[in-house]
Amino acid sequence: MFLIVGNGMVGLAIAAGLSRKVAPEQIVVVGPAERPNSASMAAAAMLNSFAELEPGALKHPRDRLKFELSQASARLWGSFVEEFDIPADFYRLGTILLNNNASNAYEDAAFDAIKGYLQEFAEPYEAVEPSVETSYAPGSEYRSRNALFLPREGVVNPDGVVHALQASLQARGVRFVDAKVVALLKQGERTLGVELEDGEVLHGDRVVLANGSSATQLWADDCIKVINGVGATIVLKNPGIQGRYVVRTPNRGGACGIYHAPYQGDLFVVGATNLITTLDEEFPRAESVAALINGAINQVNHQHRSSSFVRYNFGYRPVSLDAYPVIGRLNDNTFIASGTRRDGYHFAPWLAENLSALLLDEPLSAQAREYFDFTRPQRSAFVDESIETCSRKYAAVKCSALSQHGFNAGHTDADVAIESFYYCRAMDFFEKNNVAQAVQVDFIDALIGGYLSLADFN
Repeated sequence: MFLIVGNGMVGLAIAAGLSRKVAPEQIVVVGPAERPNSASMAAAAMLNSFAELEPGALKHPRDRLKFELSQASARLWGSFVEEFDIPADFYRLGTILLNNNASNAYEDAAFDAIKGYLQEFAEPYEAVEPSVETSYAPGSEYRSRNALFLPREGVVNPDGVVHALQASLQARGVRFVDAKVVALLKQGERTLGVELEDGEVLHGDRVVLANGSSATQLWADDCIKVINGVGATIVLKNPGIQGRYVVRTPNRGGACGIYHAPYQGDLFVVGATNLITTLDEEFPRAESVAALINGAINQVNHQHRSSSFVRYNFGYRPVSLDAYPVIGRLNDNTFIASGTRRDGYHFAPWLAENLSALLLDEPLSAQAREYFDFTRPQRSAFVDESIETCSRKYAAVKCSALSQHGFNAGHTDADVAIESFYYCRAMDFFEKNNVAQAVQVDFIDALIGGYLSLADFN
């Protein structure tokens, strides 16, 4: 019996891959049916690889390998949708990448870097007028005429895909259990099963922890920690706006910029925010929702001022302490698949094939073996940036966030002073704590705020 803990996109992908190779009746997926705070339900499920790159994003071999695999996975999505009876309109290709003036030079550098990566990898793209996308009509002060069309990047409907894939797997014979796992039942080097919230016990021959940021709460021993990347998106309704493609900016301000994607009919999903924390927050912060609404109105289509606010989506993206996935074997029969952050959907078809092979002790490709060596759970965090580089980027990211939220220095040097403040803030923290090699920028605020300890990264 294969027991998969977690019914988000990663857990479903593993079940899908296994269903190709073993009797589906041998597969059990456990997780609350409502999927509370699931990263899968909070996403707009962007199928973006290039559009999320930043300067220097591929300088480490592990990051370049992960990027190459993300490209391979993107090419598998079309057949994955067809194989598992996912409605074709839940899978949409075409992304307009904007370089607008809602941010500072940080975004310009990211836009130029993306263009360079597109050329390096011979990825199809075209310089276009943003107005080729019918949903693009921003406020006049936010207009852009600098955009790239990426025909092979796009979006999937997150809850639509999850529900359709679960229905397909159930029709094949995969069993779903509506429950929360609260403990693992271990004996020696094996896991016998899991205990549910109501006290019931489920047994499994192989157990997979694919329950996002909760995975390392169940298995805290000898495993890099996975914490919450709290994220929110919003859904707006406007029959007067017609959309074909994703419209988005590069990453900025510590998150993935503003993106706007057709969702269902006259609904649009707008995202996304990012907050690294060890706390289990229950709702998105007001500032996050306000930023998304303002971004939709100002940077995408001013007609969104009269759109209906349908709902917010909210969840915990699983982020490891080096922001790299955590995938591999924990003991003789227990595995983990977490830390995928914003890549759970993007990587789903590749994970379906290669994680099922890992679980079944099947031969793996050289690329997969190398990747799983990097993602091994028994590792310390990758800490290989200089404190100077990290502090400079931290200051740039913070100022990028300020500028995209309307900060204007006026006829002063306030922008320079603020960037210097954030640079010194990071450097002072590192020097005070005798840090020689820095953690990733994403974790600095959590460290300064006391949510994380430097000891967590060892």
